[in-house]
Amino acid sequence: MIECSIDGSVALVTLNNPSANTFTAAGLEQFHALIGDLNRNSQVRAAVVTGHGEKFFSAGADLKEFANGDKVHARLMAQRFGSTFEALQESRPVFIAAMNGYAMGGGLECALACDLRICEEQAQMALPEPSVGLLPCGCGTQTLPGWWERAGQNA
Repeated sequence: MIECSIDGSVALVTLNNPSANTFTAAGLEQFHALIGDLNRNSQVRAAVVTGHGEKFFSAGADLKEFANGDKVHARLMAQRFGSTFEALQESRPVFIAAMNGYAMGGGLECALACDLRICEEQAQMALPEPSVGLLPCGCGTQTLPGWWERAGQNA
């Protein structure tokens, strides 16, 4: 689900879980481990995070993971979103979100956890979790207000 290639001092991290590049518990664990690996690789100075394909950066959580109503699994997903995106915020390399399409829920939270965000013209962003009975748990409610305020100052 998470692909990474390194060219000199830049890593390209691709979210690749067709069709909407959603996050699963296993994918979040893989992403968290990759962030740690990039932190330890002193040659890597920057990492670009993008979504596979042209339509989605990431649609966030794979809602099929919540279909059976398992509260234990829901808590695991919440913990993994929080810890992964907190690690992303605190990472040593500069992380750049190259938002190439929809960034919804955890996808937007992933982008907000990056140091910089670059959006293609067709990119759309939202935190739709309340509409499906969930809460944003990847640091989005903490990072979005500050980002929005800074974006308005630069408009």
